[in-house]
Amino acid sequence: AEPPAIAALLCDDYEVRTETAPATLLDLAARDVISLEEIQPGQTICRVPTSAKAPADLAPFERHVLSALRAKAIDGVIPATALTTGTEDASARWHHELARLVVVDAKQRGLTIDRWPKRTIGLIGAGSFVLIVLLLVSAQIGGDAGDHPVAAGVATAFAIGGAVLLGVIAGRMRRSSAQRPTPAGTAAEARWLGVRAHLAQNEQLQQLPPAAVKIYGRHLAYAAGFGLAEHAVTALPFGEEDDHLAWSPQGGRWRRVRVRYPRMRPPGWGHPPVLATALGVFWAAVAIILLVRLAGRVGSISVLIATVLAFPLLWSLWVLSAAIPDLFTTRAMTGTVLRCRVRARVLTSQNDPKYWYYVAIDDGTHDRIRAFRVSEDRYRSVRQGQTVTADVTPRLGYVRTLR
Repeated sequence: AEPPAIAALLCDDYEVRTETAPATLLDLAARDVISLEEIQPGQTICRVPTSAKAPADLAPFERHVLSALRAKAIDGVIPATALTTGTEDASARWHHELARLVVVDAKQRGLTIDRWPKRTIGLIGAGSFVLIVLLLVSAQIGGDAGDHPVAAGVATAFAIGGAVLLGVIAGRMRRSSAQRPTPAGTAAEARWLGVRAHLAQNEQLQQLPPAAVKIYGRHLAYAAGFGLAEHAVTALPFGEEDDHLAWSPQGGRWRRVRVRYPRMRPPGWGHPPVLATALGVFWAAVAIILLVRLAGRVGSISVLIATVLAFPLLWSLWVLSAAIPDLFTTRAMTGTVLRCRVRARVLTSQNDPKYWYYVAIDDGTHDRIRAFRVSEDRYRSVRQGQTVTADVTPRLGYVRTLR
């Protein structure tokens, strides 16, 4: 009666396993809510019904997984390797919500209760408060600490450390989703441990692709939940996004696109053409003036200085060759926002850090793209997956407008 996510919870020390999301997806496929197809060896696609209404018998955590699929699917299709759950923070929130829903479902079935009762957490938290109060009271009515400074210091350190430790323990227990079994949960655990032992004898399950669920049905889903179907789980990542590799639906079909976030190369990337021109002229003038003053001097030091000055001169010429044409040229591009990322600037202080804001837009023409560097306001105005139109300069990649 229990789905793979609940069975795995019962058999894994009553904690939600990392395989819960792919196991749930395989279970949805085994129950024909979705379908998995291996279009060629190592490449699996997931077909999701385009109907916005989910089957009525789905549990909330199953709806959570199905919603993630629908959010990414294009015309009901999504590559298995595109099953990511956002940036590191967004992915952590998504998995935390999934774990919470699985625990709620287990409680509603009468199989588990919280491992750490609220009363116990409250007593531990109160212990931290009591230690602080005793420390303050002893300071008011105790003897002169100057008579025994070492003992007083050690006692104070232990009291403060103990209070902090109890507070940390209470906080972690309060955030924990760990469970312990009820009598019904213990009986169900015994049954599922037997199923797990049976599935563990089938070594072939470890090598099966996700699409094999058509043949093995829910057996493969339960094997995935128990950690016995490594290949199928690996093929359904449900992890955080890769910053540099993205799946793009632009053009009506899924494509793998590599994204780069230019910092030093190409020179002047993301600068307004007017500013880039001014910088190019300034540094070229400085380099030329210093090189002219060195002209006629012979010596290893002069040669070394001239060599060093050649780099800013070349940089300036490169920037000018891109900035001057961009003063008069702009192209409009419409595409899908694949990545929104923040990067620390090359020269920045730890006390007052500065950041660059990148937006990677795929218009469907290239499989390798450079992310545009934009202002913070423009960065905040878009989101991943959104279709936008940007007016950009073709050489410096300066975004004039973004809508």
